[in-house]
Amino acid sequence: MGPEAPNGIAKVIESSVFAFEALFFVSVAAVGGVLGYLMRAFNRGEERRWDRAGLEMMASGFIGFLAMLACKAVELDWHWAGVVVGVLGWLGAEASIVLLSNLIRNRLGIRNDRKDKEKAG
Repeated sequence: MGPEAPNGIAKVIESSVFAFEALFFVSVAAVGGVLGYLMRAFNRGEERRWDRAGLEMMASGFIGFLAMLACKAVELDWHWAGVVVGVLGWLGAEASIVLLSNLIRNRLGIRNDRKDKEKAG
């Protein structure tokens, strides 16, 4: 065990913390996705389908992971990141991916020609 050991331990701890955060935020988004779907179906008087609820859970979990990475990238406070991830999970993957896509386009300076054409026309 040379001088690399403390650095190695720090990396293990850092990756463990990241894994915990990822699991936590994915879970929050997944629960939000299922609850959001069930509430929307209930409010519309639609039959609730558990296969659809499972799909919403997985898709919202994926969106939650992406949202967590975006929150970390802009150094958003952990509590606010939880709110963002939870709300995006509740909105569902279809609505949330539009918001995240716009964020990415703005951050990378990518124009949305279709949106620009709609504004002009």
